[in-house]
Amino acid sequence: MRHLAILLFVAVPIHADALTDVRGALGRLAATTPIRATFELQRNETDEGKFANAKSAGRVAVEVESEGNSFRLVIPRAMLELVARELDARAKDPNLPTPTERALNDISTVVASEAVDGAPSLLRLMDDAKVLSDASGTWAGKPARVVVLRLADRIPKTPGKVTISENKLTLWLGSDHVPLAAELIRNLKFSFLVFKSEQRSKRSWHYARSGDRLLRARYESNETTSGMGQKGNDVVVSTLKVQG
Repeated sequence: MRHLAILLFVAVPIHADALTDVRGALGRLAATTPIRATFELQRNETDEGKFANAKSAGRVAVEVESEGNSFRLVIPRAMLELVARELDARAKDPNLPTPTERALNDISTVVASEAVDGAPSLLRLMDDAKVLSDASGTWAGKPARVVVLRLADRIPKTPGKVTISENKLTLWLGSDHVPLAAELIRNLKFSFLVFKSEQRSKRSWHYARSGDRLLRARYESNETTSGMGQKGNDVVVSTLKVQG
């Protein structure tokens, strides 16, 4: 019996709890390495149904610089001039879209800073999560540890009823427990009086390293909302390219 107990102990994986491993690895990434990068974002929107039918696509690119205690976004003047032309046109015709303005509004200081320091936002996402599975797998053809988490359902207060049917985060980890990639699938339903809607979203992150920084090399969000005879689809894709 004693020998059996020893064998069982040896068979236990040498890594600790998955959440402990990932949190510890992310906590060591202090994001102090100086960096300059190009942050590009493209947004495609489609609305169709009883009330509206429209499509728009906008693409913007800015420079991101982070060093010491400073963080800067450098926006090309030509892009601001394009936004101004879109707004001038819409002032004459309220039905015209402003895709460049919409895309540029997506690049807030917070969004851009998270692109060059992705650890804190990922830690917040994992807060109070539960491990569903922890197994060996692959990412981009290389061995990876695959951890699937059920995230905590945190919903802003609303007058209606919101039900979350799926809220799952999958992490692909390297040998140092730092994420190589992540995917979030979240589905929810909303109802208030006679109004009902459904939202399905899928978000994915491809990570890279630069010194002690976890970079969002690529991010993609695909969100579909439907209800009351209307359907909308928003697709956002952003990439980060380090300079030098």
